[in-house]
Amino acid sequence: MRELLTEHLGEIALLIYILYPLFKRWRDRQKKKREQAGTARETTAQAPARKEPQRSPPSGQPRREPPPKPRREPAAAKRPTEHDFAAAARAQLDRLKQEASRLLSRAESDPRLARLVPALREDLLGRLDMIDRSLKSSPTLSTIVQETTVLRGLDELLRYLKTMAQQRMYGRSSFVGDADAMADACYAPMLEFARAQGLDLTTTQPVVVTGDWDLSIVPRFASTRVAPLRLPVGFEHSLWRWPAISHEVAHDFYYSLQSLDHDLHARLRLPHEVELPISPAELDGAWLRQLFGAWLPEIFADVLGTLSLGPGYVETMRRAFHNPSSPQRTAAILQDNALIDEHPPARLRLYMATRVLHHMGRHKDATAQWEQWEAEHADVRLYYLPLGGQWVGLADEALHAIADSVIDTLVQDPWPELEGFHLRDIPGLAYLHAEHAEVERLANQLARGETVDTDVRWIMAAAVLAAAAQPALHDQILEAARRSIVGVEQEPEEAAPARRLPSGAIGETLVASLRQPDAIQEAIILGAAFTPYKRPRWHRR
Repeated sequence: MRELLTEHLGEIALLIYILYPLFKRWRDRQKKKREQAGTARETTAQAPARKEPQRSPPSGQPRREPPPKPRREPAAAKRPTEHDFAAAARAQLDRLKQEASRLLSRAESDPRLARLVPALREDLLGRLDMIDRSLKSSPTLSTIVQETTVLRGLDELLRYLKTMAQQRMYGRSSFVGDADAMADACYAPMLEFARAQGLDLTTTQPVVVTGDWDLSIVPRFASTRVAPLRLPVGFEHSLWRWPAISHEVAHDFYYSLQSLDHDLHARLRLPHEVELPISPAELDGAWLRQLFGAWLPEIFADVLGTLSLGPGYVETMRRAFHNPSSPQRTAAILQDNALIDEHPPARLRLYMATRVLHHMGRHKDATAQWEQWEAEHADVRLYYLPLGGQWVGLADEALHAIADSVIDTLVQDPWPELEGFHLRDIPGLAYLHAEHAEVERLANQLARGETVDTDVRWIMAAAVLAAAAQPALHDQILEAARRSIVGVEQEPEEAAPARRLPSGAIGETLVASLRQPDAIQEAIILGAAFTPYKRPRWHRR
C-alpha cells in the first residue's frame, strides 16, 4: 500500500486540488440551508402568544427537559495551498541537508567512514542541492509533489547511511570492512572493464549494512549510485555464506548496466514474466523454455558467481540448498501469486552451475559436485510445478536440455551488451587453471592457520575448499581468511603481517601449474594470465 501511494502521490494531490473546491461549495450550500431553516424557526418562536402557566407533571411522570440547542457546525477547514506544500518540502529539505552535512563532516575526519564520503557528498547532498534550486524557482504543485517524493527516498537513504556509519564505528566495524573488501574484489573486474569500454553503470558502490533481513542488494537505491548490500545477522560466522556476496554484486551489475536486462531477454527471445498455466495442455517445450525468462537474472548472477570463484562458489551453493530430509522441495518450481517465482529450483541452479564449471575446464569438480548432490537427494528425477492445487511432474531431461542451451549461450557466445566480449574474457574475472593452482596453494596455508596476501576472492575461494576438505577446521580457517583481508578502511601496517612467498617458491608454483600443455593453451587462448590490474577507486561521475 505504501509503494502504491508513493507511486501515485502526484495524481492524488492533483485530484484533491481539483475536487476540494467542489466539495466545499456543496458543504457551504448545505450550511446555508440549515441556517435559513433555523431563522424561520426563530421567527415563529418570537410571535406573541399567551403565556401558559407552568403546570407540574402528574405524579410518577418525569419532567420534560427542553430540547437541546442545535450544535453549531465547525467552520470549513482551510484548503492547503501551493505555498503550504512548498513550505513543508522546504522544511524537510533543510532538515536533510543539516543532518547530511553533519554526517559528511564526521565521515571526512574518520578513516573508517571514508567509504561513505562519495555517497554523502555527491549522491545525497548533490541531489538535495538540485531540489533546493527547483524549490526556489517558483515550481508548480506537480513539481513540488515530485520533489517531495524524491525527498522521501533520500530520507530513507540517509537512514541507511547513518546505520552504515554506526556499524563501521562501533562493534561490527571489522566484519563490515572485510565484507566491503570482498564486495570490492568481486566488482573490480566488471568496473575496470566498464570503464575501459565506456559502459555506463548506474551503480558503482555496494555498501555493506547488516540487519534483520535476508541476503540481498538494492541496486541504485533512491536513484543514486549507492547499492546497500544487506547481510543478515550472523553472516560472518559461516564461511559457506561469504561467496554469496559475488552473487549479489552480479545482480547489481546486471541491473546497473543500462538496458542489459531488456536486451538479454530480447536476444534470447525470453519473456520477463511467466504466468502459471491453466491446464497441463500448455506444458509443451515452448512454455518450458519461457520459464528461463522469469529466472534469467538469477541465472546470470549464478553464472557470474561461478566464473568469479570457481568450485568454491558451487560448493557453497550445494551446502546452502541441500535438503536431504525433503529432497522433492529442492526440485519445486515456486510461484509468486499468479506468476512463476524469480528463483529457479535449487536442484536446477546447482545443475547449471556445474555446467559453467565444465566450460571453465573444472570437469572433475563439476562431476563430483553433481554426483554428491544427487547422492544426498536420491530418487528425484522430476521437477514439480503447482497446477490447480496439485503438483505436476516435469521431466528433468527436458529442463536440463534447455538449461544447457541457455548456459552455453551465456558463456560461449559474445555479448553485444559487453562490446562483443565473452563473459570469461573480462580481464581478471574468470577462475581458470592458473587461479585454481593459486587457490590450492592458499588452501593449504589457511588450513595451517597462516595469513596470506592476495586477491580477496582467492582468499575466500581457498578458505571454502580448505574447510570442505577439513570441516573440523572451519573456524580456524575462517579466522585465518579474515585476518588475511586488509579492509578497505584499514591501513596495511595495521593488518596482520602477510606471509609472502620467496621468489623461488613462486617460480616453482608457476611451473607446476603450467606443466600440462592443455592448461598452457587455455591460459593463452582465454587470457588466464592477465596483467595485474589496480583495484578501482570510487570516482565522480
